[in-house]
Amino acid sequence: MTRDDIFTSVRSPNPLEETMERIVGAIKARLLSPGDRLPAERELAVQLGVSRSTLRVALQNLVQAGWLEVRRGRSGGAFVARWPVMPGPRRLPEVLTRHREGLPALLDYRRAIESAAAAFAAERASGAEIAELETLTGAIDGREHEFEAYRAGDARFHIGIARAAHSPRLLEAVTEIQAAMTEVLDAIIYHSVQVLGHSTEYHWRILDAIRTHNSEAARQSMLDHIMATENVIYGLVPELLAKRGCVEQAKS
Repeated sequence: MTRDDIFTSVRSPNPLEETMERIVGAIKARLLSPGDRLPAERELAVQLGVSRSTLRVALQNLVQAGWLEVRRGRSGGAFVARWPVMPGPRRLPEVLTRHREGLPALLDYRRAIESAAAAFAAERASGAEIAELETLTGAIDGREHEFEAYRAGDARFHIGIARAAHSPRLLEAVTEIQAAMTEVLDAIIYHSVQVLGHSTEYHWRILDAIRTHNSEAARQSMLDHIMATENVIYGLVPELLAKRGCVEQAKS
């Protein structure tokens, strides 16, 4: 995945805040790893469509927040300092409860966006992109006990599908979703190794549909995968499901 895929133009009326969100979002979505160097200041400002002074303040704020570190010298620059700290299993109820207000709407958005991305990827993915998805899936298969490595591979697989859809807006949306759901997905990954095994099976199913250019199968397989994740979340915090049911009942 190229850096052009990661950093797209900022469109917010608050460019400083969105610049920070874009950079942190890329880190939360595991598109960037600890030790990775950000593009040079001039290049990154052009990619994000912001002034160098805005970018400079954003970088300073992210250094203070512990997301980035600055190294001096010829090979210096701004480097990723860390990934998000994964909450342990004891924090699972706390994490899911904290996100319960906005989570049902985000999950609905995820269903629509990621299923569409999978369908387009089945129609448009190049051989190289399919090979990359195979590599990503193979890298997590059998590593369900290695939670941090699995989460990174999982996030990159979903964003890799969006990249293969060849739709910049979809790629931006999927990256946004992965960043927004980081804490929730980081928490539920501890729930069951068996659940992660099923997740890997879904990845192979989605990949098979993309490989055979079956867009409807890719869309449905991705939707099944996402809804299986939802079932885990709603099983852990049943009041979220009750809340969604009340909304749907009120609309009927």
